[in-house]
Amino acid sequence: MTAGRCILLAAGGTGGHLFPAAALAAALTKRGAEVELATDDRALKFGQDFPARAIHAFPSATPTGAGALNKARAAATLGTGVVAAVLKLRTIRPHVVVGFGGYPTVPPAASRIRGFGSMGV
Repeated sequence: MTAGRCILLAAGGTGGHLFPAAALAAALTKRGAEVELATDDRALKFGQDFPARAIHAFPSATPTGAGALNKARAAATLGTGVVAAVLKLRTIRPHVVVGFGGYPTVPPAASRIRGFGSMGV
């Protein structure tokens, strides 16, 4: 692997998303890959145990509850997360983003869409 370029795993902040991501991270690390994790604040409590060289928390939200206002708030939070992810991923420049589900996967995955954030990778 080229120094400074990594495999970015994106996973929701609960065990159902993080445990499979951790298993892949451990396997990739054994093979010499540089692995980083993109998630939300909930996953930071697992930080010391997650086999990655860095953990990046991006704003995300689940559109829970009824009503347009709740859905608009969640969309705004996800939009903020996408902007933060675009800026961070310009620095990280990962080889690939692997998503494991959950709303925290949206910002880093969306930031990799061609033209979105002009990554030019």
